[in-house]
Amino acid sequence: MGTSGQEHELDTVGIEPYLNARSATTPAWFADGRLGYLSDASGVPQVWLSGVDGGGAHPLTFLPDRIGALLASPSGNRLVFGMDRGGDERMQLWTVEPGAGEPRALTADPATIHAFGAVSPDGQRFAFASNARDERFFDVLTVGLDDTTPPQPVTATDELLTPLAFSPDGGSLLVRRQNTNLDADLFLVPLAGGDRVNLTPHLGEASIPHAAFDPAGDAIYAVSNQDRDLAALVRIDLVTGEQRLVAEPGWDVEALAVSPDGSRLAYAVNEDGASRVVLRETVTGEERAVTGLPPGVIEGPRWSPDGSRLAFSWSGASHPSGVWVCDADGAARRVTVPDLAGLDPAGLREPEIFRYPSFDGREIPALWFRPAGEGPWPVVVEVHGGPESQRRPAFAPVTQFFLARGYAVLAPNVRGSTGYGKDYCHLDDVARRPDAVADLAAAADWLRSRPEVAADRVVVMGQSYGGFMTLAALTTFPERWAAGVDVVGIANWETFFANTGPWRRSTRAAEYGDPERDAALLRELSPLHRADRIVAPLIVLHGRNDPRVPLGEAEQIVAALRERGRDVELLVFDDEGHGLVKRANRVTGYGAVARFLDRTVGATGP
Repeated sequence: MGTSGQEHELDTVGIEPYLNARSATTPAWFADGRLGYLSDASGVPQVWLSGVDGGGAHPLTFLPDRIGALLASPSGNRLVFGMDRGGDERMQLWTVEPGAGEPRALTADPATIHAFGAVSPDGQRFAFASNARDERFFDVLTVGLDDTTPPQPVTATDELLTPLAFSPDGGSLLVRRQNTNLDADLFLVPLAGGDRVNLTPHLGEASIPHAAFDPAGDAIYAVSNQDRDLAALVRIDLVTGEQRLVAEPGWDVEALAVSPDGSRLAYAVNEDGASRVVLRETVTGEERAVTGLPPGVIEGPRWSPDGSRLAFSWSGASHPSGVWVCDADGAARRVTVPDLAGLDPAGLREPEIFRYPSFDGREIPALWFRPAGEGPWPVVVEVHGGPESQRRPAFAPVTQFFLARGYAVLAPNVRGSTGYGKDYCHLDDVARRPDAVADLAAAADWLRSRPEVAADRVVVMGQSYGGFMTLAALTTFPERWAAGVDVVGIANWETFFANTGPWRRSTRAAEYGDPERDAALLRELSPLHRADRIVAPLIVLHGRNDPRVPLGEAEQIVAALRERGRDVELLVFDDEGHGLVKRANRVTGYGAVARFLDRTVGATGP
């Protein structure tokens, strides 16, 4: 059979340019106005430095593994960063000063997780969380940035604690206690000793993803959904405990930064997945929008030391993440130079955000990406992880790669996703898990009704919890799927709870079910125990060092399918953890996925 010119063109689309498109995230200000940030230009995220105009960009670190966190001291003369090893998430802490030599390790305990963190107002100490004492819990400690004395404990309470900020006078820490993934409390912890104060006593549930001191020292600002369905911006008086509503925009508030003098706030609103950034004068309440941004998603807003400029990273569906800056007037400009590695920007696709009906009449939000041409196209249904997460219009190179190869992509935010309120987020809890899987079946049904879709070539794909959803969809609704792609997914709830990081078990049980009380339900919901129902070809990718969903989950489902003579492939990456981070591994892994899809469903037919 002959091959058309379009078919040949699709066959030659390689993944390398999509994964070579550089991203820059996590800006951190220096006193002289330069910016540190994380760049994956080398293939692994490292610390870079550039002028605020983007000039003179160069790397500060040349380390073998990913750097996953970055902060600058308040004076802007040093950086603190965290790096794990081979994706094991046991992050160690480092500090570096430009022009003052090589990075210096602050911790050296590879068996322990060290979680960020805040720098003291005088720049002499760093507060962090560690599970060294008991791997089930995170204690708060401080370490000196200019000496080699061991870290000093602040509080150890058999809880999941994270220090968020030093008080302006340096005498206390603002500490978050994570009760579940969706419920938290804020405490004021005196460093000199004494009782901590709960700043957010509440009944029910309160998610508090962001909080910061008012520089006057008499209050904190926080993003919280306490006593409401959507997250709002509030101000909490440290003396009276009174919470005053600052902004309640009708969608979730998702980010917060307070200027060093307290005169301005920056916050962002998640409007149906896309970010809207707002600058607010704290005295007058006057607000102005940050302008000049393409549609996209914000991360990590941070004010310059003099409070005149705001830096943040910004990513859109058709442009990789970059560092941006705006002045007090809200006019934004990009700092990092876009590098698409030879990709034609006109060939990158933007999604349509829409809703489709599910089995019970509920409307499910989704992103619908169409490739070039008229179809009928095969479709990859991409399921996000979490489940307390949301697929948003940020740059996803693998998605763009699929589109270039002639696949359409549907990315649903099934019930249980964040971004649509507290009630929606709980619609998949424990025994209601199958309802979220049914949302995927409804997505497949919607696709099969579309004339531009090849109805017999619909694929389900997901990572982490999305990998579980992939396996659950293949076992619950096997007739709807032509193939499956499972990346670090859960196959067996019993072994997942037995082997996942001990610090995760209590928070995961609130969402998935208690491994003892709900053992029968979790067994019933485990795809491994219904593996005989999987008839579609499956490819599985996993990192050997995954502390969240250990490799055994992949090995079990693959073994069960091989015993039954099913079409299944397994790729294991020795230097990765929960997902593929290193560019070379991503090229190998997702290149294999592309070949698998071409073999099983093919953009031009199997």
